[in-house]
Amino acid sequence: MGSFSSKAAKTAAGAAQRQFPKTASPPNPASTSMVPPPPGPTVYPKQPHANSVRDDTINRDAADPDFARSLRSLGPVTPSPTFSNSSVFNSAQQNTSGYPQPQMFPSAATNPALQILDARNRLTDAAEAEFSEMGRRGFQGKQFLDVVLIRQALMMRDEKGMADTEIEKTLGLKNGVVARLGRKGTVGDVSVEGALGG
Repeated sequence: MGSFSSKAAKTAAGAAQRQFPKTASPPNPASTSMVPPPPGPTVYPKQPHANSVRDDTINRDAADPDFARSLRSLGPVTPSPTFSNSSVFNSAQQNTSGYPQPQMFPSAATNPALQILDARNRLTDAAEAEFSEMGRRGFQGKQFLDVVLIRQALMMRDEKGMADTEIEKTLGLKNGVVARLGRKGTVGDVSVEGALGG
């Protein structure tokens, strides 16, 4: 099967192969006898030069009526303001229009991204301070919980029916931490197998 077509393809490929000459061809006498043309005179074009005197060429160039008309229609141009908190351009310019100009960027005190970062830093500092105070006399209990402590507190409250104060005392939590988890049913323990239907 297919052997006949394969033999035909091989025969056609062999016949179509390129054949190279066995000896080098003799050089072309016309290409070897080319002589470069004799050098001629070198001509340099007249170069324009700077002049401190205004001549007729400059006046003609400056008298373009279309260009002058478009400049007059534009009038005096004020540069566009630079919208950056670090720019000194906005503070130097005064609002001459009489209308209040909207602030492009929120200030650092009202910037939501900066507020989030500030809150995160405050929480990190409070958690580190709590961790350093743990085990010392006068420690009131943990208020920053990990997943394991939250799960234990929920199981004690929901499955065992323990009181909030008893859970806080058993787990070493600050007063009111269990109440902040919400009432029963708001936050609960869900196993992965139960959530997947297994």
